[in-house]
Amino acid sequence: MVPDSDRDLLDGLARGEPHAVATLYQRNGARMIAFARRYVKDVGAAEDVVIGLLGRWLERPPHVREAERMTAFLSTSVYHAAVDWIRRERAEQGQPPRVSVTDTAPRAVVAREDMRGRLAAALEGLSAGERVLLETHYGRALTAEECMEQLGISRAAFHQRLHRARVHLAALLSEEVRA
Repeated sequence: MVPDSDRDLLDGLARGEPHAVATLYQRNGARMIAFARRYVKDVGAAEDVVIGLLGRWLERPPHVREAERMTAFLSTSVYHAAVDWIRRERAEQGQPPRVSVTDTAPRAVVAREDMRGRLAAALEGLSAGERVLLETHYGRALTAEECMEQLGISRAAFHQRLHRARVHLAALLSEEVRA
């Protein structure tokens, strides 16, 4: 049965019905890929982002309360999937998870061993919970959903704890630089 309305489509999606995911892709796939293309390097990567997102929805169906917000839901979902894809790609290549476009000031060259020592010292200053969260998300390059599932926490708690852990780590690293 093909869902007629967006509400029927979202209800089927929430139940994890494959035909609902297929219909969603037929109706919105081109826009989702175009949106993902804003963040990733080529069309093939954008397709991978969207297909990966749809595959995750088959495993862990999303819940959208308002059918009127379907475009916002799809945009937000694709954006987060693209960011996760970029982070995984960079982790596989041994690159940092993000590159700041606005950071054009020259940086002092830091020897790899010095950086490792500073990072190890700063990580020691984090709580066990902060270290586990950073390790699962950045070290193992898990998506936000995978981390939330593994740690047994909500999306809001995940993002709040991740932000606090990054801020704490940055503060510890800057203390290390001043010392």
